[in-house]
Formats: sequence, structure tokens, C-alpha cells
Amino acid sequence: MNSERKSKNKPARRGLFYNFCYDFVKVTGAIPALVWLRPKVYRPVKSKIPRGGVMVTANHGTLIDPIIMHLAIPSRRLHCLATKDLFNTKLKRTFFELMHCVIVDKENFTMSAFREVTSRLSEGKMVVIFPEGSVDVHSGDNIRAFKSGAVLMAHKAGAPILPVYIVRRTRWYERQRIVIGEPFDVRAEIGERPSLEDMERATTMLHERELALREYFESLPIYRKLQKTKET
Repeated sequence: MNSERKSKNKPARRGLFYNFCYDFVKVTGAIPALVWLRPKVYRPVKSKIPRGGVMVTANHGTLIDPIIMHLAIPSRRLHCLATKDLFNTKLKRTFFELMHCVIVDKENFTMSAFREVTSRLSEGKMVVIFPEGSVDVHSGDNIRAFKSGAVLMAHKAGAPILPVYIVRRTRWYERQRIVIGEPFDVRAEIGERPSLEDMERATTMLHERELALREYFESLPIYRKLQKTKET
């Protein structure tokens, strides 16, 4: 039982072999992804990507969002949360473990998954989570309400949250555009011993920062150009 618990997620972050496999897949996979998506990153404030443990949060509108995140932040190894449905075969489990994914059950987020995420953050890893909870291909540019888990885990690990807005493409040949915001220090906002109300307030603040990134993009000339293209 104990050995099962230990081996469930930890192989993905242990040893040079896993890092080598991750880097190999990321580099070789980036070539076609860069040609296809041609990502363009926007930064409202020219602050550096934080070092050490960082929780990255983003809106979730397509199944390729994890790939987009890898292209947006190429300098770090990303540990993405992945639903247990992706681990339903031995081959898939091995691949996603090599890609440093954290197994989660979206219907029943367990304490073991919570501890795994906070542990990786405490070890200086960058963990990607989509606080909307699931993919909604019909949501358009809407950003649904965030769940409080991201804030809770970041607070527990003492890690900053880096909000990211992924712009929804309307045509397959459009460039993928991503807006990266400023780091959000949860403990600085709500203190060391927050109440449930404080956690909800921090989650609302994070959601508002995500909306602000969308508003920033919509203020750019490229957004107006894209809107005119859609109308023609």
C-alpha cells in the first residue's frame, strides 16, 4: 500500500532519465508545434518569470492548452495536472509520467494529489493548473469561475501564482497568442493563516487578474485587426 502511494506520481520527478525524456519530447515536439501555432507572447509588465516553485494558472478552452503552455514558457520544465482518464493504459501512464504530469481525479481531488502538487512546488517545480476545472470548447472568450484549489495549494507551498491568458483561435491558421501577467503572491494578500473567506477572496482576485489579461489583449491593435478579419 505504501509503496503504491509512493510510486503513483513520484517517478515523473526522479532521476536524470525522466528529465532527459521530458526535454527530448519537448524539443522535438516544439518544432512542428512552433510551425503550426507560431506562438506570440505578450507581457503587460516586463517582469521576469519567477524562479523556483511557481503555480501557473490559465483559462482552459482547448485540449492543446498544455502544449501551448509549454511553448509559452520554454525555459522551464512544466508539471501539468492531468486527469486520471489519460492514464488508462500502461503506455499512456508511462508517457505522461515521463512528461512530469500529476495524476488527478477531477471528480474527487484527493489529499494525495494535493500533497503531490504542494510537494513539487516546494521542490522548486513549475506546476500548471487550469482553475476552470475542465475544457469547455463552447465557452468562446468567456473565462469561467475559478475553483479555489490553485490558491490553496500555492498558499500551502508558499509559491507565487503566475496568471496566463490563452487567446482562443477562431481559425486553424491563426497565430496562437498568449498573455502572461505578473506573479501573484497569495500569502502577501491574505496572510499566513487565512480563513475560508480569505481563500475565496484570493480566488476572486486571481480570476480578476485573468480577466484583466483578456482586457489587455483586447486593447491591442492586433485584437481589432483580428475582429475585422472575422467580420469579412
